[in-house]
Amino acid sequence: MSQPKLQTFGALPVGRKVIAQSIDYDDGTHEIAHVHHRSQLVYATTGIVRAVTPLGLWMLTPGHALLIGSQVEHELHMVGKVSMRTLYIEPEALPASGAECQMLTVDALLRASVLGMFDPALDEDVGNGSGATDTRETLLVPLILRLLALACARAPDKRLPLPANPRLRRICERLIAQPATNDTLDDWADEVGASARTVARLFRQETGMTFGQWREQLRLAEAMSKLAVGHPLARIAQDLGYADVRTFSSMFRRAFGSTPQQFRQHVGEAD
Repeated sequence: MSQPKLQTFGALPVGRKVIAQSIDYDDGTHEIAHVHHRSQLVYATTGIVRAVTPLGLWMLTPGHALLIGSQVEHELHMVGKVSMRTLYIEPEALPASGAECQMLTVDALLRASVLGMFDPALDEDVGNGSGATDTRETLLVPLILRLLALACARAPDKRLPLPANPRLRRICERLIAQPATNDTLDDWADEVGASARTVARLFRQETGMTFGQWREQLRLAEAMSKLAVGHPLARIAQDLGYADVRTFSSMFRRAFGSTPQQFRQHVGEAD
């Protein structure tokens, strides 16, 4: 995201704390960098969403959603066919947080509540015994806001940090676009016009990781997304720059304590 032209969306209807929107995307769709006046809950029932802000990258695998703060610049990349069920939320309705974005675990109750916002049956005039009629919003919005507050309170920092330094940012953006690239730190330093020592120092200073650690974390995030949408192991290993499936599987097991096949099976059970 090199100084993109922001696509700023207007304020959504006043008086409604939560607005629900359903959007389906094809594999490879890219939502350019933009901001919203409201906070946004990005949740995909199918497919994977990669969210990028000036400060980090999040890979939304099944069972997780991303709460993006109001006025936070972000872009979204779709992996596989994505069925997104997104909520636009008044910032004042959410608990104060110092984080620009939070990855949340979507348990069964939160999932059902979010999906319920798209169920027209909940708007049928059945009454509530007092002469008034409940709607999706009156039934679900207070519950959703409560569940989001609880999820935010226990949300770990799951982002892959992105550096602000323009030279390091160029390196990271190239690797995000082409994670199989195996250029060394010396190669990248030559390309951006800095010494390898300077690039190494800045990487640790701005991301808390070495260059090698950052690249491995990026590849792990990409691996999870590709496994979740059913890509073959051989193709994943090739796409991520590993010599063969055995090398890729060893790396994955070392990082997560399970094989790629076990991870894929777990994801399938979660769905």
